[in-house]
Amino acid sequence: MKPPTSSQLQLNAEEPPRWIVVGRLLDARKRRILKNAHLLYNRQQILHVGENPPPANLLDGRHTPDQTLSDYTAIPGLIEGHSHIFLEGAEMDADKRKAYQQQDPETLYQLAETRLRTLACLGIIAMRDGGDKDGVGLRLSELTNTGTPPPFLSQVFSPGAGINRKGRYGSFFSKPVEDHNSPADCVRDRVDAGADHIKIVPTGIINFTKGEVVAKPQFSTEDIREFKQAALDHHKHLMAHASGRTGVGYAIEGGVDTVEHGFFISDDQLTRMRDLSISWVPTFTPVQKQVDHAKFMGWSDEIVGNLKRILDNHANSLTKAVEMGVNVLVGSDAGSYAVGHGSGLFDEMELLEKAGMPTLDILCQATHGNNQALTGGQSFASLEAGFAPRFILTRNNPLETVANLKRERLMVFDGAVADSSTASLAGM
Repeated sequence: MKPPTSSQLQLNAEEPPRWIVVGRLLDARKRRILKNAHLLYNRQQILHVGENPPPANLLDGRHTPDQTLSDYTAIPGLIEGHSHIFLEGAEMDADKRKAYQQQDPETLYQLAETRLRTLACLGIIAMRDGGDKDGVGLRLSELTNTGTPPPFLSQVFSPGAGINRKGRYGSFFSKPVEDHNSPADCVRDRVDAGADHIKIVPTGIINFTKGEVVAKPQFSTEDIREFKQAALDHHKHLMAHASGRTGVGYAIEGGVDTVEHGFFISDDQLTRMRDLSISWVPTFTPVQKQVDHAKFMGWSDEIVGNLKRILDNHANSLTKAVEMGVNVLVGSDAGSYAVGHGSGLFDEMELLEKAGMPTLDILCQATHGNNQALTGGQSFASLEAGFAPRFILTRNNPLETVANLKRERLMVFDGAVADSSTASLAGM
């Protein structure tokens, strides 16, 4: 079968709804695959999805599909569950990364907006940002979530600045709680600035030389409970950067909505997360990149051994989490060292698959699951009537392996169509 061109799938404003049939279609809400599925959509919404043809009243007298793509798979557009859009992740030179972050906020904003256009062309239709202190994420959230956003632009959900302790880890994307009289006042400040959710930084990061988190947690369980109550008062979910058994424990008992990273998490803590309906975003990719680029980083064999051990233990925890029924979500920490935007999410999905998470689960969580837990249940990231027509079409079946998402694919976005092969990852 000859591949369709972008122009054959492009839908202009005056045209009737486009009717296609695909060999496989992912119903992410019900976690099932539809065979020889009919998909009818206009520029605003999907009108019909199912294994039966659309009803006659939607077809304007037509009797045959516009395109029959029997060897194609359709999946919803993806959501990046943890990202820092203001950072250039792919750059590894430390001096260049530092110089990049020292640019003025307007320049950082313009570069980030350009990234969003590339991400949409790659099939990533939205992201939950992990924070920045220059207002980049908040401006992008306003641009992409109010009124009629520009075409082919990935939507951003931002916390504004993260919240850390003064002088502790996270200062490059956070502002300290000490700027305010209380956690509640701090959360109110973020909400007044336009935050979509609240990001706190209960712990530091892994000391790769020692192979563990050595710094004491920044926030106690009681502190985190105050943040949680304040977030609840404003109907915002609470996102917590946490690694190390002690700090992760504080975050869980404090009642956060999502644990980000969660390295060194224990089995008992996973059980508590399940019972308390706390989601986990494991972010394998930043640590894996330290292994992949160990020579460039100058890591010794001993440190590489530490890194591999951390990743192996993380994979074991992931397997247990899936078996237990913990809500595991998909985010790469894009923007962090060597984790490019776009490429990072595809790498993360592969690492989850390698660690034992079923392929179908990964795809459902990177779409419908992330949407429900992280963006407030928007009308996208699912192929169903009434949802935005934003989906990936590919002959390289991602239901066989998520690695196929790195191969050629088409992205349909509100009637417009992009070919992934033309999207540049430069500056991501």
